[in-house]
Amino acid sequence: MKKSIFCAAALLFGAVAFAQNTSNVDQTGVTNKAWVDQSGNNNSDVDQEFTGNKADIDQIGHNYSKVDQKGNVGGNPASGDSNYAKVDQNGGLVTQQRSTVEQQGDRNKAYVDQDGQDNRSDIQQGNGMNAEDNWAKAIQDGNGNRSTIFQTYDNNRSKVNQQGNDNYANVRQIARPNQSKGNYSDIEQMGNDNHATSRQETSGAYLAPGYSNIEKVKQYDDGNKSILDQLGDFNRSEVTQSGGVGLNTNYANVDQDGEMNKSYITQKEQGAITADNYAKVTQSGMLGNTSHVNQAGANSAWVNQSN
Repeated sequence: MKKSIFCAAALLFGAVAFAQNTSNVDQTGVTNKAWVDQSGNNNSDVDQEFTGNKADIDQIGHNYSKVDQKGNVGGNPASGDSNYAKVDQNGGLVTQQRSTVEQQGDRNKAYVDQDGQDNRSDIQQGNGMNAEDNWAKAIQDGNGNRSTIFQTYDNNRSKVNQQGNDNYANVRQIARPNQSKGNYSDIEQMGNDNHATSRQETSGAYLAPGYSNIEKVKQYDDGNKSILDQLGDFNRSEVTQSGGVGLNTNYANVDQDGEMNKSYITQKEQGAITADNYAKVTQSGMLGNTSHVNQAGANSAWVNQSN
């Protein structure tokens, strides 16, 4: 009997010990690379300084991950160089799941893919307004979703895709002169308490085709709401929201400022439930202004244009 109890205790201890992954990688200088693969109660921290940066993390279990890749393009001649980070997390035991990626300079990229439970994700690219070729992507699957992407100078691009439960997404992009022609954002949330905010800025004044401001948001069922804010250059904006199940209060607010403004909003009811659609578009300045609002439900719309 005592022997069996001892064996059971040993197994339990083994399981607990197995659950407690932790990893901390710290690299400074030249051709950095790091790969972390964890299964259990995960935790990972990678810190890289400059030149070859790269980090690839794959976690299954309780998950938390932080990647920090350095650089400050304007203030540090060595900067960060070829940053890249990929985090893949697969939900685990009750709640946790989190990811933070921070990249400060040069060829930035970051992808995060999270699966289930209390998802969260922060990607920040750029520090002191230095960043270079940014692009970021976060996809979360179910439960607590939230996502924040912040990008600064240069050729921003961003994508958030959240598929179920308490969705919220916040993207903010700035790409002033210094190479300019940045911004583009694509947010797609498909169910439950959706809410999306995206803000773009740039005033590189007509530096050829490419994206300088474009925003797209699609939110399908449940709590939809969207606020978009664009400042300068080729602006354009699209919002598509569809009635909800239970909450269904579509709302969209677009504010565009300078140059080629355009805006399209479509909001709908679903089934027998009438959505309390509301839309507001404010456009201002220079050349563009165009607006289409198409609503089906309880409807209200305000459009204010000036040139």
